Amino acid sequence: MSIPDPIFLTVTLNPALDKTLFLDENAPGVTIRARRVVDLAGGKGINVARALRRLGAQVRSLMPLGGWSGRETERLAEVEGLHPRVVPIAGTTRLALTLREEGTGRTWHYLEPGPSLMPDEQERLRTTFATSLAECTGVAISGGLPCPEVEPLLGWMVERAREAGVRVVLDTHGPALRSAASALPWLVKPTLEELEAWAGRPLPEEAEQWAALTDLVARGPEVAVLSRGPGAVLARWRNARFVVRPPAVAEVNTLGSGDAMVAGILWASVCSEDPAEILRWGVACGAANAAVWDPGGIERESVEPLLGKVRVEPG
Repeated sequence: MSIPDPIFLTVTLNPALDKTLFLDENAPGVTIRARRVVDLAGGKGINVARALRRLGAQVRSLMPLGGWSGRETERLAEVEGLHPRVVPIAGTTRLALTLREEGTGRTWHYLEPGPSLMPDEQERLRTTFATSLAECTGVAISGGLPCPEVEPLLGWMVERAREAGVRVVLDTHGPALRSAASALPWLVKPTLEELEAWAGRPLPEEAEQWAALTDLVARGPEVAVLSRGPGAVLARWRNARFVVRPPAVAEVNTLGSGDAMVAGILWASVCSEDPAEILRWGVACGAANAAVWDPGGIERESVEPLLGKVRVEPG
């Protein structure tokens, strides 16, 4: 696929300093010494930016950051070429801690709560978002909220991007999904758990999942893509339905696969309007992510061989 020179804006309202401790063995009640430690700039939008950057796109990463962990998150994002657009905040950026047993592959994930964002900090986020739109081809708004007070910000961002003619992929959950979806983003990408929360009921059958996706599209977005872990992806694309079956990969870490899927969708949408082609790129990127450790740590060379193994069928 020949791609022009796109610039994408990613929005991470609840970023994190992502720290992984690699252990021989984890056990309660004893002191455990890590064999090695890996720090990354973390948060769903940052994972999207990382994947886009590795596909070859330019990125701008909007995020509120504060405290020592915020400074380190900004530094790490700079090192990766993610071009952070930082809004300083009084609070401290949260820590996301992962423990991994190297022998067994077992992992434990711990997330601190996010900081509160003051009204003036939210206003600076609005200003920075608006000024960043002018140079951007597409926008990904990803992840949860650090505090309930910022929920209206998501819908405002979607509306501003739509007015500017810039496509938005929205990947959030809970009340934020409900309110921001009505602001007419181009595409939303819930997980099954998030779609069930949006619908207010369990959706064990595929027919029920299709019905919920149809209802979601009727309320605003043009496209709704349902990721279901290693299973087939369901996509409601305006009036069409697609089932997208991912290729098998040697799984290392599934964390960030949905974010890599968002990156692939945005990347492909720059030069293709073919839903099957766009979905194929998204699912191939998600599969490639599962085969590496770093969330969003894909390479174009690892994605392209998977494209022909992705099956796109009518739903």
